Amino acid sequence: MKNLFKFQTLLLTLIVSSAMILGSCKDDKDEIIEGDKTELNALIAEAEALANAATTADYPQTAIDNFKSVLQTVKTAAADKLTQVEINNLVTQLTEAKNTFESQAYGFIDESLYLTAGWKFDEGTGTTATAYSNIKHVGTFARGNTIILGNDAMMPSWVDGVKGGKAIYFNKGAHLEVPYTTSFLPANITISVWVKVDELYEHNYIVSQNYWQGYKLQTQGGGKPFFTYKKVDGNIVDADNETDNSVKVGQWNHLVVSVNGTTNELKFYVDGTLTKTWTEADKGIGPLTQTLTSPDPQPFIIGGVATDAELAANFMEWTTAENLGYFKGAMDELKIYNIALSDGQVSKLYNDEKP
Repeated sequence: MKNLFKFQTLLLTLIVSSAMILGSCKDDKDEIIEGDKTELNALIAEAEALANAATTADYPQTAIDNFKSVLQTVKTAAADKLTQVEINNLVTQLTEAKNTFESQAYGFIDESLYLTAGWKFDEGTGTTATAYSNIKHVGTFARGNTIILGNDAMMPSWVDGVKGGKAIYFNKGAHLEVPYTTSFLPANITISVWVKVDELYEHNYIVSQNYWQGYKLQTQGGGKPFFTYKKVDGNIVDADNETDNSVKVGQWNHLVVSVNGTTNELKFYVDGTLTKTWTEADKGIGPLTQTLTSPDPQPFIIGGVATDAELAANFMEWTTAENLGYFKGAMDELKIYNIALSDGQVSKLYNDEKP
């Protein structure tokens, strides 16, 4: 009986204490200066749209569940009267959850980390194209070699792009020159680009960094993407995707080539689909060279194989208008990554950019 009396006394004390605490909390909430929830409400709406659209085709189920759980917690807290500090904390919490969720998407590419250079070519005017990547690499329009082509030498021009934006048209030696940095020679690389070629011929150069002393990507007469690069050991690799008519004339084609210096694989993709994998065993694949000793580092060339001065200094004896090596057609959405993208990442890239 004595113990029961003590328990009843304790219980009564807890009830009274709880009532006092709750009353105090209520009074505190009534007295606080409520903050501005505009940013928080907008973020909640954005997160809800993302969560409602998410399916297991794009995200793991656990990622969806975790994100929705955090979202519900934030929504519940946001319904109360909050100080600006509390609101800011909820914004931070939901932003972090949203970023984490998006990073778990199948095929997600963190371009803030892995995009060396990326051009959308949407300027539409002027004689330069600026990359949207962390480093704003600027490509300057350059006319074709007038010594070889004479008055036929052209400058790049603006045309309609893949998906509502703009693209750049190249012909008769027209190209862009981007100042060289070491970031253009990563040990692992992926080059992604949309091309709409006027014709199929052997020297349709898309991009080049010191040609075969660094790397160059082109299409050939058989409609095959072709990649040449110098390895760390000094040996040179030449490879195509061994699939004729991969590149179609007069329509947009999405081409991707990647070199993985860890697994020693070189992969070609056309319109999001893997078409060929070369390995160390069958093609001697290895990491790209990261040093240029001869010739001195050239600009990164878009739409050709070398600068006018480089052609004049080293290739004039065998270069003609027929084998000069310049791109004929339009180019859009050029990206250079410092990793070898996975199959899923290439597929998502294609699906995100296709018309």
